[in-house]
Amino acid sequence: MSGRCGRRDHRERARASVSDSGNAGRNLAERVLFDRPLLYRIKRFVIERVIWDFVLSGIFRMDPRPIPERVPDLGGKRVLLAASGPGDATTGPAIDAAAEITAFDLSPHFARACAANHPDWRVYCGNLLSLPHADDAFDVAVLYSSLHHVPVAAERVLLELSRVSAERVVIVEGVVPERGFLRTALLVWYRLVDGGHHYYSQRELHAAAESIGWRVAREDLHGPIRHMWFATLSPPSPLSSSKQA
Repeated sequence: MSGRCGRRDHRERARASVSDSGNAGRNLAERVLFDRPLLYRIKRFVIERVIWDFVLSGIFRMDPRPIPERVPDLGGKRVLLAASGPGDATTGPAIDAAAEITAFDLSPHFARACAANHPDWRVYCGNLLSLPHADDAFDVAVLYSSLHHVPVAAERVLLELSRVSAERVVIVEGVVPERGFLRTALLVWYRLVDGGHHYYSQRELHAAAESIGWRVAREDLHGPIRHMWFATLSPPSPLSSSKQA
C-alpha cells in the first residue's frame, strides 16, 4: 500500500467519525469567554503576563522557557488556523509568513473579531469536526491552545485536521501530569478560569496521533512549569506505510 493510500484510509475514518457535536456541552466559563472577545483577551493577559511573567518568572524566579526558536517554517504555505479565537494566534509559532491564511472559529463572536483584526485572512464561522475543505486543501493546519475545549476525543479532531493538511499539523496545548499534586492543581485552575472538557497528558496526545497513523515528528515542553506542549505531527512516510500493508 502506498503512503497516499494509507492516508486515504485514515481520511475515510475521519469522514465516518465526524459529527456535528461542536456546540455540545459548553460550560459556564466557556459561555462567558467565547461570547466576549474582550474578556477573553483580558483572561489571556492575566495568565500570560501577570501569572506567568510577573509571578512565576519574576517573583519566584522560575525559568520562563519560551517556545523554542526552531519552529516550523510556514513561509509560503497555505495555512489553516483552527479554532482561531479573535485571531491573536500568539501561543504558538507565528503564522504571518504564510502565503494564504484561512481561519475559523465555532463562536460567531470570535469569527467576527478575527475577521476585523485580520482583513487579509479568509475567516468563517465553522465546526472543527466537519471542515468544508477538500483533502489536502492546506499545507499546514495549526491548533493553538484549543483542543481541551472540543467535547470529543482528540483523535477525532486530529483526524479531521490531518484530512485537510498535505504536510503537517502543528499543535500547542496545555498538558497535565498523569498524577500528583500538580495535576490536581492545574485541573482545578483550568476549571475555574478556562472551562474546557478534557485536559490531556502528553502520553494521551501521543496515543491520539498514533491512532490516526500520524507521528509526532518533533515536540517540546515550554512555559514556566513546562506545561505547554508544542508538537509537529506528520503523516506516515510511504516506506512505513508500505511495511504496514
